[in-house]
Formats: sequence, structure tokens, C-alpha cells
Amino acid sequence: MTIAEFDDFVAGLADDREYELVDGELAMMVNPTETHEQIASNIGAPLKLAMDRRGCRTYQGGIRVQMDDDSKARDKYRLDVLVRHGPGQNKTYVTDPVVIVEVLSPSTIDNDRGRKLRFYKDMPTARHIVLAYSDQMRVEHYVRSAGGWELVVLTSPEETLALDAVAFRIDLARVYFDLPF
Repeated sequence: MTIAEFDDFVAGLADDREYELVDGELAMMVNPTETHEQIASNIGAPLKLAMDRRGCRTYQGGIRVQMDDDSKARDKYRLDVLVRHGPGQNKTYVTDPVVIVEVLSPSTIDNDRGRKLRFYKDMPTARHIVLAYSDQMRVEHYVRSAGGWELVVLTSPEETLALDAVAFRIDLARVYFDLPF
């Protein structure tokens, strides 16, 4: 299935099921847990406030990302939080994220840390890819540098997630606020 076919399929849905397009195949998304949504909100809300002041756009949970405008491509993902520079484009997808945040669930971790991570790393505008675990206090932060991607793993409340490309910092205590770990 191409992105164009996927978009037609999604437009014709009569219910609220959510899908992603993964290598040309439909992948139904599972409903997120409260923990998943809490982590996404704990990152997304302060990030949006900070980015609004800088003229950047922040999206949480609704918009999809694809590599470019090619409707014949075969991947279109829905992520938890993203930041992009510049004005809105009134599209149903984004091709130029600077910050990508995925909250990992045990049922989706293999896909999120595998195929999706490789896809995100190939996006030319991406500078930060954040994988926040929902079953433990752990954030894997991939930072693009001149030499490629570097991985920073954060596991304690006092450690800080630093998204330098957008001048944003948040402690893990805040990322995991109101959660039992």
C-alpha cells in the first residue's frame, strides 16, 4: 500500500481506530495506557510552551510523519510528540521534524526501537529522537552530531534531557512526574 492509498483508507474509516503505514502494510495502533499518555503530556506540555515562544510548532499525538511529499512512499508514522520549525502548512503530515518523541510500550518497543527508529534517523531535519520507556524510568536520547547519531541514556530523576537544537531542557523527575517509578 502507498501513502496515497493509506490516506484514502484512513479517510474512509467509520470508527476511531488508528493506523500507521509500515513498509506498505497497515498496522493498527493499540490504545495508549494512562502511563503512556502521562509521559507524553509531561514532555509535550512544557515543550509546547517553550516552543511557542520561539515560533516553532509542537504536535502531540495527532499528526503523522512521512519522509517527504511522495504519495507513493510506503511509510507514514504517528508519533507521540514532535517539534518542527516554521509556520504551519495545513497538511495532515509533517516531513521536517527537528525533535521526535516516542513513548515506548512493551507491546510496541520492538517496532519503535527498530524500524521506526531507523526511519527517524534517516529524516534529514531530525536532530533529537527521544524514546521514553513507559514501564521504567529510562530515556534513550539519540542526538545527531557531525559524526552521526550519539546515544545518551538517562535513568535517574536528577538527569536532564537536553534538546539543544531547540534550547529545551527537562529533568527526568518531570518527565516521570506522578508515576510510581
